Amino acid sequence: MADKFEPPVIPSIESAVSTEAVTLESNFGDGYSQRSGAGLNGIRPKWQAVWSALTVSQADQIETFFVSRRGFHAFEWQSPRDREPQLYRCKKWDRGFVSHGVDSLRAEIEKVFDL
Repeated sequence: MADKFEPPVIPSIESAVSTEAVTLESNFGDGYSQRSGAGLNGIRPKWQAVWSALTVSQADQIETFFVSRRGFHAFEWQSPRDREPQLYRCKKWDRGFVSHGVDSLRAEIEKVFDL
């Protein structure tokens, strides 16, 4: 069972999701190409989750969770658009220092399809 990601506060309204359709492509001479879908789960959403005003301890809590998952271990998270928790991973995040005692955190959280 995957760990559950429950941040101390929900991501801010400036968070966004981008979706990529993963395809297999072969290019031939004279500009011809052939394309096909890459498996059953070829549509992959990726969230740009933003926490714009966190206390240092809240930012530490989120960052510690991401560090513990090491970019490849999946975790359960319910994004703002999911009806129930799904499996995600986070390989990249940025932490900013807004002011004394206030940090920001921006994370790329992508959906995974594990067995």
